[in-house]
Amino acid sequence: MKTNTFILIVAAYSLLLGLPAVFVPVMASEYFGKPLPTSNELSLFNFLGGYQLVMGFLGYAAYRSNEKTTRRAWLLAVAFLTILAEIVYFYNLNVRQIPPHKTIVMDMAIWGLMAIGALFFWNKEK
Repeated sequence: MKTNTFILIVAAYSLLLGLPAVFVPVMASEYFGKPLPTSNELSLFNFLGGYQLVMGFLGYAAYRSNEKTTRRAWLLAVAFLTILAEIVYFYNLNVRQIPPHKTIVMDMAIWGLMAIGALFFWNKEK
């Protein structure tokens, strides 16, 4: 797989995660097991969805870029943020005892592959 293909896949995935969280946060909340979210929880979904949309847009910009520095910076940001998200989620599950949502195994696997892939392609772009 080429670096640009990986970037495009991750950017599309970010857009797919971000759109429901911004435009239909109640549905996104139900997916994570919270059928009646508070206004603070809806606000959080909107914030996180906006973040995902921006990462998707920046991924598209990196995909279109001819500069290795731009692609490497985006890949490193994806790796760092994804690893941090995995650590936070692991902490929430094991220390704060927050119950897992129904697709945790699939989500963690995708995030893990995304982080490893981002580091692989970041190193490949030297």
